[in-house]
Amino acid sequence: MGPGVLVVEDDPHVRVVLDELLQDEGLDVWSVGDDLSAYQVLGQEAARFKVLLTDINLGGATDGFDVARRARSLNADIKVIFMTGNPIEPRKFNDADGVMLHKPLNFLALAEMINAAAH
Repeated sequence: MGPGVLVVEDDPHVRVVLDELLQDEGLDVWSVGDDLSAYQVLGQEAARFKVLLTDINLGGATDGFDVARRARSLNADIKVIFMTGNPIEPRKFNDADGVMLHKPLNFLALAEMINAAAH
């Protein structure tokens, strides 16, 4: 199995598509639907992930920026790709240190970006 990717996406339909796409690319994909599950996985497996692909709006008290901060505190080498379907305040993203993709996603470009970050 290839490099590890943690997908954090609250929409189950999008999450399934991302799982299949990234697994087809030979990546070791773990996916969760919320921030709390992401924190649990990161607490146990942070070192296995090369890439964090996270939605910004996760529908809870925290967001993808919070998940990214936690991931980086446990694995300083993790690359972060953010996804959103909503406008984001530029200052908030500039502080996040990652790549931003807007939904709807171009899945071919996403797969290439994740492969580049993972290798």
